[in-house]
Amino acid sequence: MTRDLPRRLWGLRPRVPRVAPVLVGSLALFGLSVLFALVSVFYPLLPLGGATRWTFAPRALAGPREKPGPPAVTCHAAILMEWQTGTILFEKNGFVRMHPASITKMMTALLALENGRLEDLVTVSEEAALQVGSSMYLKKGDVYTLEDLLYGLMLSSGNDAAWAIAEHIGGTAQAFFEMMNERARSIGAINTQFQNPHGLTDPNHYTTAFDLALIARTCLRHPYFRHLVATREKDVIDASGQVKSQLANTNRLLWLYLGADGVKTGTTESAGQCLVASATRDDTRLLSVVLASHDRWADSAALLDYGFNNFRVARLAQAGETLLELPCKGAIQKKVPVIAKTDLLCCVPRDSTGLDLRFELPEKVGPCRGGTVIGRAIVFLGKDVVGRADLATGAWVLPKTPASLMARAALWLARRAVRMKVF
Repeated sequence: MTRDLPRRLWGLRPRVPRVAPVLVGSLALFGLSVLFALVSVFYPLLPLGGATRWTFAPRALAGPREKPGPPAVTCHAAILMEWQTGTILFEKNGFVRMHPASITKMMTALLALENGRLEDLVTVSEEAALQVGSSMYLKKGDVYTLEDLLYGLMLSSGNDAAWAIAEHIGGTAQAFFEMMNERARSIGAINTQFQNPHGLTDPNHYTTAFDLALIARTCLRHPYFRHLVATREKDVIDASGQVKSQLANTNRLLWLYLGADGVKTGTTESAGQCLVASATRDDTRLLSVVLASHDRWADSAALLDYGFNNFRVARLAQAGETLLELPCKGAIQKKVPVIAKTDLLCCVPRDSTGLDLRFELPEKVGPCRGGTVIGRAIVFLGKDVVGRADLATGAWVLPKTPASLMARAALWLARRAVRMKVF
């Protein structure tokens, strides 16, 4: 049994019930009485002699925390960068050309790992053995594995190890310098010029705090490099098994700072105290660079504390995760999944909320291979862009042709036959 819904016939004037005049008069009298009572109560509170101004008691409202003050550092140049996204969290003279000292050896180690093998045997030349400055005390004719020379390079900061590695990887030291500069440009360190593999002062050997952060970020993507720079102490032995050296890492931050796991110190009279430091907490890795510092340990700790206390990394999507579907045109299937090509991450203030995820995509997708980049996802925090990731097709979009239609029909028949247990 259904109940008829109320209907209104458009165009007909509805009947309005009449209200008795006595009731209307009573309501008017009651309204005037209420108005008179309100005026009597609030009249003394109204200010006289000008426009009325209403004031309200203040209330504590939840809102964004005040922007934290920058860390106090003594260095001439500094950069603080979040490792995964490359977001710059703090900068002081970060793009000014400076002497890098032994921080140069990050690039030397990177090229050795990319172009050599850890078990390679390296014979120390006379030129390598005669390098001045910090040393692992190599002698002409000594033979070490490339792995042991890398420990001497990054732990005890051996200039002799740097030269021996350069000659082994580049064939000649000069060829290795060209490899260093080419690799720097490929990373985006366009304000960097290398003239040696160890960082001894040279007027044409320079870089910036920002470029060093880019180089360190690239180096730390290599698993063995991460292991190398996090090592505190190491014993190395030459190929004959006779010469044993005990190496200790010059990076004191590995002992002084919670979560410290790299990267490299540097000191010369021209460069002053320098340090590229890395620390990891709760899956967040920060990179700090301090150049020409009066206290590189305190400066680095202050930068890292500032980053961990005030910023966080938000993961909005993982690589390969389906975010939406788009209609197809000229294809067999009607829709195709759209996936994130890489992790969609953003580094934002710790107390921030309201991230806005937007997509730049075509209305429809034509035939293409799976994994084809078709747009991008952009993350906004207010008006600021804080994250990006390419978007790709999560499957092949097959063109609608007679052959493809027949193939699809055959596949459907085969699946149907399997379900019916024909085969």
